[in-house]
Amino acid sequence: MMKKILSIMFLSLLMPVAAQCADTENDNLFDSDEEDDFLAAIPTQQTKTEAPMTTLSEFLMQNITAATALPVNKAEKVFCYIVDYAEKGYEGYTANGLAIKCYCGELSAEGKALIKETLFNSSSLYSKSKADCRINPKIMLRYVYGIDYTDILLSSPCPSLTFFHGSNIAALNAAPGEAVFEKVINAYTSLGEDFHSPALLGQMVGSGVPQNQAQKDIIRRNAPTEAPRKKWNTETPAETQPDANPTAPKPTTGWNKLK
Repeated sequence: MMKKILSIMFLSLLMPVAAQCADTENDNLFDSDEEDDFLAAIPTQQTKTEAPMTTLSEFLMQNITAATALPVNKAEKVFCYIVDYAEKGYEGYTANGLAIKCYCGELSAEGKALIKETLFNSSSLYSKSKADCRINPKIMLRYVYGIDYTDILLSSPCPSLTFFHGSNIAALNAAPGEAVFEKVINAYTSLGEDFHSPALLGQMVGSGVPQNQAQKDIIRRNAPTEAPRKKWNTETPAETQPDANPTAPKPTTGWNKLK
């Protein structure tokens, strides 16, 4: 199984997704010329150049700790995971208490630079006001520096960016950047593949890659596939909306409540 290089596929993925989002009110984040420049800047082939060190916008730095920002700024590896809330009784693989649904690749230098420019450098994507909605986990990006790491969760609907570093959690309202978040999330989601624990195979990668039959047997014996899981493949659109059941009790506290 070859690693997916996110930046190679971003151009073809973002353009059809952009069409789906054309009617949203937040599409005015880019005028036509700016959006053309944005799409033209996306690399279409992998190069060996290293991405410049990430610099988070002033707004992000005002809302997270310096320790949280460090692995993002100096990341040596960035891994992508598709995540969702874990049902009661779930015993499968998790990240920050969220069930790992799929693995969506390791970001190349170009992919890291693209996320930096798209989500981290612009304070205009975020709002200081509180949002009255419940976060819907979609994509988790793990920024690794040495053995330290920061996880960044992208949510939609209820667009938000949530930072996890140890016990430090910061959830930011990204309502002004909803259209941008949808494009990025849809592009990553399309890259999903089965997640295998790299720890089982003694590998320091984002998702274990079986090298021989013995390692395939290890995955078959140990992967917690029999644990209760959400039925992601059979979920109806209504079930994925945050207010599909308006009579259901809604959380008033916790990291996933933007209010």
